[in-house]
Amino acid sequence: MEPLQAGWIVAGHIEQFDEVAAALRRLVKASGSATREVALAMPDSAVIMTKILIPSEFGEAELLRQVEAEVARLSGRSVADMRIDYTVQGRVKTQGHGATMAILIAAVSQEKVQDRLGLAESAGLTPVVLDVEADASMLAAGRLISARLEALENPVLGLVQVGTEGASLHVTHQGEMVHVARMPVDSALLSKLIVKGVALNVTGAENQKGKGLLLDDEPTELQALIDALADGLASDLFSFLSTSAFRKIDAVFLGGGLSALHGLQDAIKRRTFSDCVVVDPFRGMQLGAALQGCAPQYAERAGMLTACGLALRRFHGLC
Repeated sequence: MEPLQAGWIVAGHIEQFDEVAAALRRLVKASGSATREVALAMPDSAVIMTKILIPSEFGEAELLRQVEAEVARLSGRSVADMRIDYTVQGRVKTQGHGATMAILIAAVSQEKVQDRLGLAESAGLTPVVLDVEADASMLAAGRLISARLEALENPVLGLVQVGTEGASLHVTHQGEMVHVARMPVDSALLSKLIVKGVALNVTGAENQKGKGLLLDDEPTELQALIDALADGLASDLFSFLSTSAFRKIDAVFLGGGLSALHGLQDAIKRRTFSDCVVVDPFRGMQLGAALQGCAPQYAERAGMLTACGLALRRFHGLC
């Protein structure tokens, strides 16, 4: 891991390209890896994700025209300025209509893609996959979900990822995302609490039960931040359930760099009435010899969910 200074990347946009590129080169050198082909992920906030239904008799040319028209409508930009990908998720029957195809679309601006590709190339890397952070995270979480909820048939799952710039919620059913939401985080307050050392479960300062820092007094500001985040999450989930065919969320998986916020896991459990699990993307994996004695600690592992999902693209089709 290589730290970046505040302001180098803002809302997923690379503001200080040279500084971030230099950090990436240091990271590649420190890793000692001879691998140069890499998978990258765009932040969720930079990507337009949508689904459309079109008549199943449409050919490839008309399908593409419909996709491009939807991207132009949502982005307000020419399709020449966008990178677009889409997949046919299946055929469905709608009342009063013939069979239709469900098309999942992902689109992102050309300049944001070029920023990511240029960053990799500046460090001597060759990009071969450009994913979306949520999709990469779900790929990594899939192993954990299947192991934990194998007794449930078609569970409805929520993946919450918390970072310094906000939190995201993705609800999945049968491997398909059925709901996406984003929630803001008071980043200034969060930064202050982290500097004080009271916000995160830090190795070496944990109590014996592994529930976080031993504090004489729970910081009022931290509790307010946790409550606001958990309340926003629960409110969005209940709104989604009230307008969908689903009755409950079977489990919430918690990841992201700040998933170890002290008290967040319990707050989500209480408000959503669902099991809440902090994900460890490396659970069940063997450690390489080079990592013995220096493996990532608890507060770091959940923050590597997206990176783990990208690494698993090497085994595409096998997991």
